[in-house]
Amino acid sequence: MFKLKIKTYIHQNIPYSFNWNKEHHKEKYSQIITNREELNRLKVHFKRVYEGVIPNRLFNSREFPRVSQFKIKGLKSAFIRSYSKNLIRSGKIRYSDSESKLPKYAQNVFENYQENNISGVPGHEPILKNILIKDKDAVAIEVPIWGKKENVAITGHIDLIQIENDVVKVIDYKPEGNFLLSLPQVAMYGFLVKSKLNLKKVRCVSFNKQGAWEYDPYILKEDIKEYLISQHIDERPWEIFI
Repeated sequence: MFKLKIKTYIHQNIPYSFNWNKEHHKEKYSQIITNREELNRLKVHFKRVYEGVIPNRLFNSREFPRVSQFKIKGLKSAFIRSYSKNLIRSGKIRYSDSESKLPKYAQNVFENYQENNISGVPGHEPILKNILIKDKDAVAIEVPIWGKKENVAITGHIDLIQIENDVVKVIDYKPEGNFLLSLPQVAMYGFLVKSKLNLKKVRCVSFNKQGAWEYDPYILKEDIKEYLISQHIDERPWEIFI
């Protein structure tokens, strides 16, 4: 049985256990020939994270924003539902139902809790780890990512990274649903991965056990921005970083 490469960080008093499935990553590298340089840059990033070579001072600073703080605020629920449907209908968001791969993995963990009389509701860790071990596309979880724009830094932890065909997927588990509210957070992860690691093919995914929502991170810079301006939503703090 292979071992995961694990490094636990404490950032702002919260533990984040980075897990790297090096075997899955190696398999992907041997299968994909179109963008091996990009996959290698991803590997270098993972190696540095595993070795502890990240700017912990930035992650522990309360002076700078966290990517997880980026949420759409000020829209009524009816507007959110309506606009979400429009994005899916137009093809800007690709929706997959509860029978698709990521939701099924989440459901399996919930079922395992029930079958084994485990109290409580499974959180991020068991669901993400289950995917990392069982899904051949999954290469790492709880991946630290950071960036700077002028004198402002930004930090975050990506729930899950997959490599599907030659596309790097930046994925966030959202049990509470309503993917649109947290879209700025997940899209920002996508922008950071693209810019920091110079990756060309990046997609973003939000999922829970009911479904998955996939999109290009540029939707935040274009469609979402345009819509929020039309609704007079001026609070868009992510825009200085994209």
